[in-house]
Amino acid sequence: MGGQGRLAGGRGGGRAGAAGPRPRRGPPRAPAAALAGAPLLAALAGCSAAGDALARRTAVGRALSAPVATMLCGAALANASTALGGAAVDLTELRALQGVLVAVATPLLLMGANLREIIRGAGPLLPGFAVGSLGTLAGAFIGTALLGDGLADALGALTGAAGGGPDLGVAPHAEVAGVSAALAAKNIGGGFNFVAVAESAGVSSPAVALALAADNIAALLYFPLNSFLAGPALNAKEEGTEFGAAPRIADYSSAEELTLALAVSVAIVVAVSGTGAGGNTIAVASAATIALATVSPRTFEPLRTPGATLARVLLGLFFASAGIAGGRVAGIDPGALVYVGLLLLVIYAAHIGAVALARAALKMTPLDAAIVSNAAVGGPATAAALASAKGADPTPAVLVGNLGNAAATFLALAALPALRAVAGGS
Repeated sequence: MGGQGRLAGGRGGGRAGAAGPRPRRGPPRAPAAALAGAPLLAALAGCSAAGDALARRTAVGRALSAPVATMLCGAALANASTALGGAAVDLTELRALQGVLVAVATPLLLMGANLREIIRGAGPLLPGFAVGSLGTLAGAFIGTALLGDGLADALGALTGAAGGGPDLGVAPHAEVAGVSAALAAKNIGGGFNFVAVAESAGVSSPAVALALAADNIAALLYFPLNSFLAGPALNAKEEGTEFGAAPRIADYSSAEELTLALAVSVAIVVAVSGTGAGGNTIAVASAATIALATVSPRTFEPLRTPGATLARVLLGLFFASAGIAGGRVAGIDPGALVYVGLLLLVIYAAHIGAVALARAALKMTPLDAAIVSNAAVGGPATAAALASAKGADPTPAVLVGNLGNAAATFLALAALPALRAVAGGS
């Protein structure tokens, strides 16, 4: 595009010399270079910081969540840059950077995933959690089968409107399967599982931004309903708000701890990449980290907090990149938003139905069933918050949520080939 602009300018100058001088309104604007390198990192860091500040300090930001607020900041920057004739983003570099961010963040988030501790501490909740997770996967298959063609058209139009080519994502029906698998992972584990599956499946940045935004809207409806289904507090004096009671994890670590966690994570990713894992690098790195954390908990448990802190930074940059790449259309395409919303409705309905079945078959209390569901949909922090708000011990909720984080990526990637078959044949 920059070369075309220079050629146009040169041809214009030739015509002006032949036909006589024309008045000039000012010096010609030089084409802006693509946003890459340090300027790109600065833009991502600024959007991440702004999104985090909005989520912490404003009611709207808290309702949206930090990832969605960060993506909106990235979208605003992309739109403002386009409107003002600023630099476009180098999508090739952005996509490569996204892969690095997700690959390194994944082991960082799993350094405390000691499976022996999880199974021992969350034992009574595990069968219900397993049934609820299977319900989530079933919902992804049912939603893909019912909505596949419409989703493919909507997501294809979304990526096309963002200026996407083959490098921005995969074929429309494969993109549907990737989005379905990523949303299933999100509602078994958490946001980083969504990102890991979306990256492994090659889901385009516009679809990532739209799916996460839609999931956060759905979650705003889910959490109050789940809190109601949990029943009254075990001790009415201890009941509080679900999110207000969430335990905070100290994120202040020494430079030595942060550096060590980063070094271990990068070493795991490099070692896995050297085995020829290819597109399965994230899944294999996850398995390796979980195995190491289980075999050597004394080594990896001290890395849990610094790892989580660094991972939050890296994923903040990822969400900013998704907003910049997909923000021109994400959130303003009603057709795609409706289809993804319907897919989420099916996934949530199947999950809630499966948890209700588990509650009846396993004779679970309403609170235990709600904690299991919350651990899958919201992760360890919100599950612990619900338990605390209802006067129960939050420890089993945290452990079962950690199990979801450890297992969701594997379950969703295992289901991805079958989801692609369903999407292609729907």
